[in-house]
Amino acid sequence: MVHRRRRMLSAIILPLWASTAMAAGNGPVKSVTISSGGLVEVVRTADIDERNAVSIDVPLDQVDDILKSLIVRDDKGQVKSIVLAGPNPVEETFRTLPFTADDIGALPRLLDAIKGTKVRLTGAREIEGVVLGVEQRPAAEGATIPMLAILPDSGAMTTVPLDSSVSVQIVDTALAARISDAALVAGRAAADRARTIEIGLDGQGSRQVDISYVVAAPIWKTSYRMITGDQGKARLQAWAVFENASGEDWRDVAVTLSSGKPVTLRQRLHQRYWADRTEVPVEAGRDSRPMADMEMAAAPRPSRRSVAGFGGAAAEPQAEAPIEMAGVDAAAIDEQAVIANFALPGSYDVKNGDTISVPLIDKEVKAEMVSVFRVGSDSEHPTAAVMLDNDTGVSLPRGILTVYDDRSGYIGDAQISAVPTGEKRAAHFATDQKVSVAVEAKPQHTILSIKVNDGMIHARTQIRDVSTFKLRGAGDADRTLMIEQSKRPGWTFAAGDMGEPTTTHERIRVALKAGETKEVETAFEQTRDETFALADADPQMILSWADTGADDETRTKLKELGDARQKLLQAQDALEKIQREYDQLAEAQDRTRDNLRAVPNGDLQARYIQQMAREEDELAVLRKERADAQEIIDRFGGRVSEIIRTF
Repeated sequence: MVHRRRRMLSAIILPLWASTAMAAGNGPVKSVTISSGGLVEVVRTADIDERNAVSIDVPLDQVDDILKSLIVRDDKGQVKSIVLAGPNPVEETFRTLPFTADDIGALPRLLDAIKGTKVRLTGAREIEGVVLGVEQRPAAEGATIPMLAILPDSGAMTTVPLDSSVSVQIVDTALAARISDAALVAGRAAADRARTIEIGLDGQGSRQVDISYVVAAPIWKTSYRMITGDQGKARLQAWAVFENASGEDWRDVAVTLSSGKPVTLRQRLHQRYWADRTEVPVEAGRDSRPMADMEMAAAPRPSRRSVAGFGGAAAEPQAEAPIEMAGVDAAAIDEQAVIANFALPGSYDVKNGDTISVPLIDKEVKAEMVSVFRVGSDSEHPTAAVMLDNDTGVSLPRGILTVYDDRSGYIGDAQISAVPTGEKRAAHFATDQKVSVAVEAKPQHTILSIKVNDGMIHARTQIRDVSTFKLRGAGDADRTLMIEQSKRPGWTFAAGDMGEPTTTHERIRVALKAGETKEVETAFEQTRDETFALADADPQMILSWADTGADDETRTKLKELGDARQKLLQAQDALEKIQREYDQLAEAQDRTRDNLRAVPNGDLQARYIQQMAREEDELAVLRKERADAQEIIDRFGGRVSEIIRTF
């Protein structure tokens, strides 16, 4: 590869936690591979000294990813260990100390926490003795003053105010050293944003090795420029936009951009997890015998490996050989099974935090200008689009496309999804207001055949959803119009001049001359086999089946059955109406009867008696009508059953 140095203009991005100064001693970055999955593989060169070790400083938020992915390329040695400070150094430091990190910042609290420690006080009084504790006593104007209770060597306990005139020295030098170390750890905790990772190797001699690891990074983006031309050709440029968010400057670094949809996982490997254990009670006052599994011979304990200096006994097992990684193909574009790698030419100087854009592709491609109308859109006008045929030999990542006409200049923007090599995509960039489309839907239901068996009718029907498109072309130029309809699983699509369907839409192609009006028709078809009980079938459906019966006898019987079912349903409807009227009148008569019982003899009582008589006459008429309707129901119900039995 020919190395060229390039400097790019910087752009403002979010500030990074990691500092360039921290990363400067890690060994130079050799190459980076930025993935569209939001990760970057960093390869850096490191010098191995006589300790057979190399150290790198990394931001704390990258430690989990480095523990997951770090590999070392070393043909003269093997990796033995990776050592770094724990996730919570302050917590680990103070876990075994009698005081907390907060106690260090206040002398009274610290002295109270180290009761029983021998100290020496100097100032107005010089006393040496054992700390008994510290209490707060009231002072003037509501204030308090800390008082140290101390037991001198003389044995007479005394208290000393802890003010600015008193100096305290801890006599126990070991404890004083632990306090000093803890204070350093607590001081560093406020800036605990990084870890030093020390990698131990075996092998002999000073040498250089390559260290690779994968950490989070901003995803890289793709922007396209297209200039349309004549004869269905266009010039396509693809540009990559990416950021250096590594926390350090890149100098003379090889950059590769990887597209695709990789599986990217993360795990908190730097955290500590403790397994829950079952607690068993202590048995007291009983003759407890050892459990059977406790009587087994203890397994030999594994030998401990020394991490100091990354040494180890000669008898220890060898670590696995370093992972060998396939090198990047020298070709600018490497089309693989599921991804495409774009190895940028030359090498790059990129400051930490900079955004850069570099060209990936500059080729002539097949590109047809079309108008696309998608059924279900809110507009009567189609969209102007470029039908891009990816014959570049490499899969194009998804991105934003700016479209220029070779005569008019800028004509619109579009989004394109990922385009595998050899496939086509439509990039919609504007509304074609010179072309209009009107849609009319006509559902059709056709009975193809029927068969009657054991009181059941088996019908084969064809359902067609027909769409008629009334098209009006542009007045000043010819158009190629694509009409797209959403696919329907289980349906067959039928049209005149079929276009190439997409994964989600059926498509037809229509040529429109300038100013031409045209009608085209498409249909979704489906054949269904349906079964119905003749005794429950709708009369109109039965009569429609009669028009397509298999033979004259079947058609005749279906018509008779349809007429009988229709009269039966009419009689049932009439009976329901009569019964409702009867129930309402019976309720009214019950109210009249109750009123009659409640009134004394007289004119009102006489009126209620006359009203009851009228209601009784009306009920008698309804009972007669109800009986007649029931007779009709029985007659036509029997007729329906007889026809069904004789099929």
